[in-house]
Amino acid sequence: MSELLAQFELDDAVERQYRLGEAAERAGRLREAAVHFRVAADQRLGDAAVRLAHVLFALGEEAEALQWCAAAVADGFPEAEELARENSQARQRFLEHAARITVGAPTFDWLPPAMPSRRISADAITARTRALRTLDQRYGGIACHSSVLEHLAAVEPMIVVDDTTWTAVAEVHELAGWTAFDSGRPGTALPHFAKALTLARQAENEALIASVLTRAGRMFLHHNAPDDALKAFQLGFVAAHNAWADRRALNDPAQAIASLTTRVGTYGEGRARTLTLTALARNHLALGDLPAAIEFAEKAVESARNLRSARAEDHLRWLDQEARAAGAFLLAEQISVRFARSG
Repeated sequence: MSELLAQFELDDAVERQYRLGEAAERAGRLREAAVHFRVAADQRLGDAAVRLAHVLFALGEEAEALQWCAAAVADGFPEAEELARENSQARQRFLEHAARITVGAPTFDWLPPAMPSRRISADAITARTRALRTLDQRYGGIACHSSVLEHLAAVEPMIVVDDTTWTAVAEVHELAGWTAFDSGRPGTALPHFAKALTLARQAENEALIASVLTRAGRMFLHHNAPDDALKAFQLGFVAAHNAWADRRALNDPAQAIASLTTRVGTYGEGRARTLTLTALARNHLALGDLPAAIEFAEKAVESARNLRSARAEDHLRWLDQEARAAGAFLLAEQISVRFARSG
């Protein structure tokens, strides 16, 4: 009888450890969750080994996670094999996504879980993000990661109703990824970095794309993945070069044209292509090459046919103003076609 009682008490204690692990994981206390799940997994309680492996992957402790995956498969949990495979492919998927982003491919394949309950301006989002970034710099990611996630939950729904918030929310995702990494959770950082890249591309913010990729590269280096870090840094360099080309447009038209000509061929239909074609027209106009400016303006107007973008409209208006100031009324006529259509 005493042996049965002792076994019952042991089973009850192990079960409590499993439940404590679940609670800690839900609360985001992953290291605490790992401690509890490890006790349960040692006693081979249910799927504790799978739960432990999942937490360890999120913490970046890949070697131990793989050992527990193997143990779980041996105990009859084949899903652990898929978990291991998913983790090994996570960085590769992120880098493939980053490569598509870098060449301007549209990749908006997700939506926030809820519609906004109130309107939040981009300026308000940015101000709060700046304050949280200061906390991160002063006290570290662990101190503010949960606050960043609360901020993100409040502002992420704004992306479905207001395109001016794309950059602002992208910066929140970037900070969420960075503070997750600094909190020892690299596995949870990658999805945030991926969404930051998606929103930065929607906003055509090359500088932010470069920033996100640089942070991802630093995380890969920290977790002993130098090859993946190098790929992230290389893609970040391309984005930084694009941002530099955008800033120098009209200041050094010949150099800008060379860079823009290389980029335009990588873009499919959409805002990125329209903006690049418009920039090419403006720079050719700045050089006095009116035939080329007219050609690119025609292409830009055609590319914008089904586009609804205030930013693209602004760039076309600037081209129209520059054409009229230069006395290039035939070029201005091409732009007026766009505004006549949009009414």
